[in-house]
Amino acid sequence: MSLLTLVPGRMGGSESYVRALLEQFGRGNGPERVTVLANPQVAAAYAGDLRGPVSLHRVRGYRPGRRAPARAAAMIAGLALPGRVAREVPSGLDLLHFPVTVPIPQTSLPRVVTLHDIQHHDLPQFFSRSERALRRLTYDAAARQASAVITPSEYSARRITDVLGIPPERVEAIHNGIDHERFRPGPAAGDADMLAPLGLPRPFVLYPANLWPHKNHGRLIEAFARVSEPDLELVLIGQTYGRLQGLRERAREVGAAARLRHLGYVERGAVPALYRAARAVVFPSLYEGFGGPPLEAMACGCPVAASNRAALAEVCGGACVALDPESVESILAAIDRVVRDESLRPQLEEAGLKRARGFSWEATAKRHAEVYRRAVVRSAGSG
Repeated sequence: MSLLTLVPGRMGGSESYVRALLEQFGRGNGPERVTVLANPQVAAAYAGDLRGPVSLHRVRGYRPGRRAPARAAAMIAGLALPGRVAREVPSGLDLLHFPVTVPIPQTSLPRVVTLHDIQHHDLPQFFSRSERALRRLTYDAAARQASAVITPSEYSARRITDVLGIPPERVEAIHNGIDHERFRPGPAAGDADMLAPLGLPRPFVLYPANLWPHKNHGRLIEAFARVSEPDLELVLIGQTYGRLQGLRERAREVGAAARLRHLGYVERGAVPALYRAARAVVFPSLYEGFGGPPLEAMACGCPVAASNRAALAEVCGGACVALDPESVESILAAIDRVVRDESLRPQLEEAGLKRARGFSWEATAKRHAEVYRRAVVRSAGSG
């Protein structure tokens, strides 16, 4: 499993997926042996968490950097000069899996690529020309050249097939899972200690999402400014990527600044406690290849209002209040229903818990292992 292009703590759901797979592989729910190819940052962050059949191999010749320009330069160099990194790949491997898509190192081994979505094709307005070009060079090419492509939803599988022209038999839709040991209904011991340093208001609605343009924070804030309950506040968590000041200015323009709290990046252990404390989770994203946070909230017994776009309807399965993310009126109505309708709330909690129980990282990991086996057999047959 190549994690050379991963930057710990800055890749949101992609890193959650990686960590969950490694945890399950460590428990024996995967291949007999897994070698993690790690850049220096990953080696420092992950070394103490790997166990069982999972081992770590440091690759010192690839340093991704933490900022986007440095990461892009490292990717281009890694693809243009493949030998420099490939020299550090240990012998005896059967296959390489690229869970964060970019195929570095380049070797002759069979490869499985995880392509989480093709947002750069579906919402190109949110990417610069250079970003779109880089994703075509890395994401699109990686998927087309892979022995198998894994993607987390049927929605994304259809889009990959239709847009990239990859045969359906080479694209595997495998839903992400839920860590039910972490995400479970409350009250839970330790929640108060986790939440105390955050100084949270009560009651509050939570939106767990990095400040990417497709996360649609602007319309959410505009809708929240019109929420009639004066004591209800909006809490945001996630990386800001330099966009927080603009978001605060927008909140001031629409009169929501006094009821807006952005906590930034929150430690993993505090996230379930936030779900259990929230009055509701609202998730008005314009685009998701999967969309894990609504399911995590459901697993914690928190009512959810979520967008009906891309993979979210598939993932939520009717266990939430659906909203049109391009309509401020729809977002406002969804918040009002999920917060104030006391007959609806217990129905959402029950439906959400039932829906979340159908998503297991153990099952996800075992299906990945099946894809690996088929890819090795397919490669041997074609050779």
